Amino acid sequence: MKLNTNYIKCLLLLAVVFTVACKKLVDIDEPIDTVTSVKIFSSDDQASQTLAGLYSQMVGTDGAPLLTFGGASMYGGLAADELVPSNPVDYREDNELFTNSMLIGNTISANLLWTAAYKNIYAANAILDGEQASTSALLTPGKRNELKASAKFIRAFNFFYLSNFYGEIPLPLSSKYSETIKLIRVSQQAVYEQIIKDLTEAIALFPQSTASSTVRTKANQLSAEALLARTYLYAKNWEQAAIHANNVMNSGQFSLAALAHTFEQNSRETIFELNVNRSVLIGRMSETVSLVPFLPLYLLPEADQEMFLDPSMYSEFQPYLVPIFYLNENLVNAFESGDQRKTTWVNYNGSPTDAPYNGKKYYFSNKYPNDEQERTSYIVIRLAEIYLIRAEALAMQNKADLALADLNKIRNRAGLDNSLASNQAGILAAIAQERRSELFTEWGHRFFDLKRTGKALIELAKTPEKSAINANKLVFPIPSKEIIANPGLTQNPGY
Repeated sequence: MKLNTNYIKCLLLLAVVFTVACKKLVDIDEPIDTVTSVKIFSSDDQASQTLAGLYSQMVGTDGAPLLTFGGASMYGGLAADELVPSNPVDYREDNELFTNSMLIGNTISANLLWTAAYKNIYAANAILDGEQASTSALLTPGKRNELKASAKFIRAFNFFYLSNFYGEIPLPLSSKYSETIKLIRVSQQAVYEQIIKDLTEAIALFPQSTASSTVRTKANQLSAEALLARTYLYAKNWEQAAIHANNVMNSGQFSLAALAHTFEQNSRETIFELNVNRSVLIGRMSETVSLVPFLPLYLLPEADQEMFLDPSMYSEFQPYLVPIFYLNENLVNAFESGDQRKTTWVNYNGSPTDAPYNGKKYYFSNKYPNDEQERTSYIVIRLAEIYLIRAEALAMQNKADLALADLNKIRNRAGLDNSLASNQAGILAAIAQERRSELFTEWGHRFFDLKRTGKALIELAKTPEKSAINANKLVFPIPSKEIIANPGLTQNPGY
């Protein structure tokens, strides 16, 4: 679809405004308030284009694995026990994440995660400040509420990920230079309190979601409820986690999809997804490029498979047959017998049986198949997670039967029998197993789950390359450029 002139103008203006945030976390040029309020918030149409620009920024244009477009999944998977880099030498910085021995100069952490997230937060703050400063009568109350609710949701979403990757973080709530220049880090509890505040206010501002109004590519009341349920779970407020999971599940807007259709655009299971604008995106999704081999052999005729696996030719084709990040064998072996998620969402490319290849299988995540279809959506939050959130919250409240009912919904969808767990400890262990099998390579869930349940050091050390891991390495380093720019920022221990 051809972009209209207003949209192009807004994107160009936002590009100027948002790029400033790359220089320094809190070093923002003073005049932006005038730009945002006068130029962007003069009418509903201008405001809508500005909000569209923020969503577009979360995806980017070059397929780079920004935190909100593959980065959380890929780098969270490397830091956990899900992904292995196929070439540690060429992908040195990726290997630092995999071995949990990141250096403070790691540009993946500094640019693709930290800076990308704070750019989104800055943009959300600029929208909130701009809406408040605007006196235009052409900016209607309904559009004002949408702007505020959407910006608060996106700010909360990025705070959630920054806090779970970095621990204590700065918490900018304004785009004003004078209010952000000297921010220090605050505790994860304080971050969760702000996330809860933002999401609660967003829920109140969004119109009530109905079957006809639920657009999955825009934040809405139910996506805010879903993220709030997750945040309460992480904050160990079991009652509130269950309440907000209930609100999503009782809305009637979502249902579990067949495994083969779970990740399709506008799947009934999807609560929130990001639109991938093919008119501006260069190349493919980062997860498709990095997690799936360029040549998945299962798509080829048997004769072609034999050709590629011929020992005399394999080395030439190997870069196309082995994904950049393949699945850790610990994950592959963790699936229960008969789990259809393994046969539907996991595949592999073999290798020659001759030395030095010895028939090694390179397993890969097949949730986003690397075919020639041009995907236009990227799944962010889906209903299966909400079932598991409610199951865990109910189990923590000793409501075993209700917890098992939710757990078994996910198991049965995967072709598994009901869980045999009978006490709280057993149910919680079964839920953790389901989260691992259901949410693998999605949005850092496994890494965060291991940390919040206190099992990270034991589980990660089962991967030989991670045997020397210690508690300090469970959080990423604060980028050194940020500490130089703001001496009030401190570094995480061990870096």
